[in-house]
Amino acid sequence: MVPYTAGGVSDTVTRVVTQKLSDRLKTPVIVDNVPGANGQIGSQAVVRAAPDGYTLLVVVAGHVVNPSLYPHMSFSPLTDLTGVSQFGNIPLLMVSSAALPPKNLPEFVQWAKANPSKASFASSGTGSGAHLVGELFGGIAKVPLTHIPYKGMAPALTDMFSGQVAMAFDSVQTMMPQVKAGKLHALAITSEKRWPSSPDVPTMIELGYPAMTGGSWIGLLAPSKVPAGIINKLSTEMQAAIDSPDVHAKLIEYGIDPVGGTPAQFNTFMQSEAKRWAQVVKQANIRLE
Repeated sequence: MVPYTAGGVSDTVTRVVTQKLSDRLKTPVIVDNVPGANGQIGSQAVVRAAPDGYTLLVVVAGHVVNPSLYPHMSFSPLTDLTGVSQFGNIPLLMVSSAALPPKNLPEFVQWAKANPSKASFASSGTGSGAHLVGELFGGIAKVPLTHIPYKGMAPALTDMFSGQVAMAFDSVQTMMPQVKAGKLHALAITSEKRWPSSPDVPTMIELGYPAMTGGSWIGLLAPSKVPAGIINKLSTEMQAAIDSPDVHAKLIEYGIDPVGGTPAQFNTFMQSEAKRWAQVVKQANIRLE
């Protein structure tokens, strides 16, 4: 189950990976989209499903942020569900408006400190991954940034092109076409290494902001009561699917750095991510009404 709308990157990537999984298991894998409440509706359906390994859930980083944003959730994302396999990490590209003076990250930081009334950043909505990453950067770089939420990145980009909004974080797939068109400047990327399709863009690590490494991610979960033997079998097959050359190439194409790994590694990673973003939510006093 994908608890997000059909046609998005998470949905598309899920269909690519699960097709390979289906081929390996010789069993049809049906992808069902149940969006709503930032992924909570579909997630809750999987929590309530029979723990037989036949009903699984694909989530992105917002899954572990939800408890910090929605304190009265009806289930626990970290204890009612368990990791199977992390498809990959989704690095974010930090971009600035080409209508403004800064052309690189040091220039942007200097400009933002000198122009606090103009230092703003866009996101696809309050509590979104782009919002949290922007708040994290502002705190680390000690830059006064005003968050401007939009209903999706399309209207945000329009205001960025004109210089009404200074900066944003989003996927390589979304932002690089605008950079290549000369409408945005690519300042940095949150991946550990430079991205294959954008080798000229420095990493946050190179620029002195190692705590900005990461961004978003996508992975497969199961109800927590599914037997360990089934979880491990699924994880092994998922690793093989992710490692297959065609799937690996597709993940890179969609801006995803393939990972895989064991269920234990994925669970440990999700725990650390929950703590990381809970701190950002608290420090930035982010609230959803």
